[in-house]
Amino acid sequence: MGAATRFIQNPGNNAICYYRYSSDAQRDVSIVQQKDAAHEYAEHHGYHIIKEYDDPAYSGTRDDRPAFQLMLYEVEKLRPAYLILWKTDRLSRDRIDAVMAKKRLRECGVKIVYVAESIPDDDEATQILMESIYEAMAASFIVSHRKNVVRGMTYNAENAFYNGVKMLGYVGEVDHKYEIDQATAPTVRRIFKEYTEGVPMQKICDSLNNAGQKTVRGNRFTVNSLRNILVNRAYIGEYKFGKTLIPDGMPRLIDDETFQKAQAKLEANKRGGKGAIKKLHPEIEIEDYWLTGKICCGLCGGTMQGVSGTSRSGNLYYYYSCINYRKHTCTLKYQRKELMEKIVLYILDDLINDPALRIIIAEKCYAYHQAQNDDNGAYEASIRAQLKDVEGKLNNLVKAIEAGIFNSTTAERMNVLENQKSMLNDALLAEQNRKKCDLTLNTIVKFLSSLVGDINNPDTRHRLLDFFVDKIYVYPDKMVLTFYYTDDRRELPFEETIRLIDNRKKILDMMNSPRPEGVVPSFALEMPLNDDDGEENLDFFP
Repeated sequence: MGAATRFIQNPGNNAICYYRYSSDAQRDVSIVQQKDAAHEYAEHHGYHIIKEYDDPAYSGTRDDRPAFQLMLYEVEKLRPAYLILWKTDRLSRDRIDAVMAKKRLRECGVKIVYVAESIPDDDEATQILMESIYEAMAASFIVSHRKNVVRGMTYNAENAFYNGVKMLGYVGEVDHKYEIDQATAPTVRRIFKEYTEGVPMQKICDSLNNAGQKTVRGNRFTVNSLRNILVNRAYIGEYKFGKTLIPDGMPRLIDDETFQKAQAKLEANKRGGKGAIKKLHPEIEIEDYWLTGKICCGLCGGTMQGVSGTSRSGNLYYYYSCINYRKHTCTLKYQRKELMEKIVLYILDDLINDPALRIIIAEKCYAYHQAQNDDNGAYEASIRAQLKDVEGKLNNLVKAIEAGIFNSTTAERMNVLENQKSMLNDALLAEQNRKKCDLTLNTIVKFLSSLVGDINNPDTRHRLLDFFVDKIYVYPDKMVLTFYYTDDRRELPFEETIRLIDNRKKILDMMNSPRPEGVVPSFALEMPLNDDDGEENLDFFP
């Protein structure tokens, strides 16, 4: 997770709900079960549900779920205070997608609460950590589940069978090869023809949309969806699934000459880099100002943002700048990015390599988990009671049918009860599996220990920053760090701290004793405190 700004929750008790059921996970709790539980949870906590979203038969590894995307779009307008989820993996089972969705919800002032998982809602730092642990468990489930289905999918791929991938112009059926869809194949041919003849992609999209044409998922055409069609080699007969490639595995829709013309035109239309830095220095990568959101001015309290500047000699420098200094209402000058990040990396490395602190954090999280999960089996007993009631009603219906009472009403009632029984069995198995995978103190300690690694890795340092650091206050001559889980408030004078870091590096070099992980952290790299060119000679741009 990247650094985030301080969360400000929307006022009131309005809530929205999101439900999802995976078509590829037979043991997920159904949407009906999730909805009932969400309403009960809302009533218990005094929340007012203003809108509900559901994605039936959509895998949590996909980010193109219609209701999921609609929810992320509408939260800015609805501004609810809460989003009610059954569990963390209902939002997404892809960790990157989950982070991006939570970032969007956080920016819109929405707090996430969970019905069936023990995640504290009164401690932001512990909530972030517990969510990450549950997300890791969900990701582990996905890996295990994929192993169970990979054999069948590999067999399908080796025989060029339909494997669930929908493509415009084709229809597919399980255990059969793709066939040309006579209704949509002309649309594919039209797209290639018009694009190779020079018609702009946006104009093609507008024409198709005005004619009522839809993408394979029933959406309006966009430039991106058009580009995906134009680069798809299935249209020249190639079947590809994973690492399996069969040259003549698909019925051809486009000839090779037309396809190559489209590729050449796409290549010619590619755009270069964007932004002032990329234009001036195309040879470099855009910098990651990873302290943004945590770093602020100690003089005025304003946020600090990343800026770049070139000196008269042409050298490029990076800084964190107080937003009010740029408005001429604060006196804190530009602060060297390398200096700020070097000191923070040094502190993060010390924190994560402190086993005592890891145990303290783990004990706090485990205490939350135990307090919110100790129901003495009441939830499982409730499911079993409902299941027994449904089975009794089913037995009565069977007796009525045996006695000759059978009509549309009894048939409909039986279907409803069978569905309820199936849903309750799913819920029971899910609860039993949850208990088997229940967190232990040792699990949390191991998770925190897994964070020990390459401090230079962007993912690692972002996670450590989010887990441990509350705020970074910058003054003209020092930096002050405050932390979660502890009242520690560290004042770090720039010159003294840099000397300490450099001396530590020299001692490590003399002792020829690398760190246990074999990693030399970037905070150990020597660097000057000031620019040779001087700030007064720099031209700045954001």
